Amino acid sequence: MSERVNDELLIVGIGASAGGLPAMIDLLSVASCHKSMCFVVVSHISRFAETDLPEILGKVSNLEAVVIHEGLKPQSCLLYTIPPNSYVTLSKQTFHVLPRPEGTPNNCADVFFDSLAKDAGQNAIGVILSGAKVGHDGAAGVQAIKKFRGHTFAQEPSTAIFKDMPEAAIATGCVDIVLPPPLIGHELSLLSWVASVEN
Repeated sequence: MSERVNDELLIVGIGASAGGLPAMIDLLSVASCHKSMCFVVVSHISRFAETDLPEILGKVSNLEAVVIHEGLKPQSCLLYTIPPNSYVTLSKQTFHVLPRPEGTPNNCADVFFDSLAKDAGQNAIGVILSGAKVGHDGAAGVQAIKKFRGHTFAQEPSTAIFKDMPEAAIATGCVDIVLPPPLIGHELSLLSWVASVEN
């Protein structure tokens, strides 16, 4: 496992695709941060489109929303989103932005979760929400997080607009908890509170 700069910060990666926006809103509107957690949304953004995602999610979560740029370091109680046409990784508690290759399935959740697992270890948290069947993004990512003893969640498929991504993640056997998005938000709030008390 890589050396971590901030051993107290829980980093929550949220992977989503088609139908993911309502699920993210439901989750983030109830999740609370106790100075020990940040959120990184790795959703499938159109290659060329501008996005209002940071503004939308920032409003519903009451967290400052930041679009990740090269060299940025994660901080507690912030909400990060990835720029369009990009992959984001984490190394030594520093974000790195890479161009996403054309003509390949978008597996931005797997790419980020894998680096998050290696960098944050047991402080890594992966959440897979609604998404269509495009390479089953997130399935390999939750396996990586469990390998490094992190926590994993998936949206209850019956509550998802598109079930493929959460079902694929659950099928790996590496998802700890399966719940509707608002209840995942409550569980994350509890983890954040416990971490803040312990630290």
